[in-house]
Amino acid sequence: MDEIDIRALALFFFFALLDDRKAIECSIQAMIICQDRKKRNPNIKNSVAVIYATSKIWDQVHLKFQRGLPNSSMESGWLVPADLDLGSWREFQKNATNDELQSVIWSKVLNYSDLDISEALGLTIGTVRYRLARAYRKLGGMTHQVSAPLGKGTRNV
Repeated sequence: MDEIDIRALALFFFFALLDDRKAIECSIQAMIICQDRKKRNPNIKNSVAVIYATSKIWDQVHLKFQRGLPNSSMESGWLVPADLDLGSWREFQKNATNDELQSVIWSKVLNYSDLDISEALGLTIGTVRYRLARAYRKLGGMTHQVSAPLGKGTRNV
């Protein structure tokens, strides 16, 4: 595992939980799973190990959190730009299924391929793409509602 993989673990849990302290905890647990997986199978791609580990830890912790609420603290070390609006993401996080949320983070935040996601989860590529398509529709609808200009053909939401 290298620095890029450790960063990927941290980013996954930051965006999945929006709780910086829990993101660090979960990242450490996932790193242990990744290292164990790499020991058992040295040929496994790091991206596949990261996806597998984040999925396993997510399955253990996701029920303990209220999604859509920001839980970051200033002293945690996360540098989030002051002008960054996570409103649409929080709304998506709150309304998306676990599969949709994870798929978007792996695919668009971490830039992992559909093939790596399908291999890590034991799914077909078609299933991964179906989940992503559903997630994009939800996320796109939420960002459109937030950012749509008022005028002809639009309504105030």
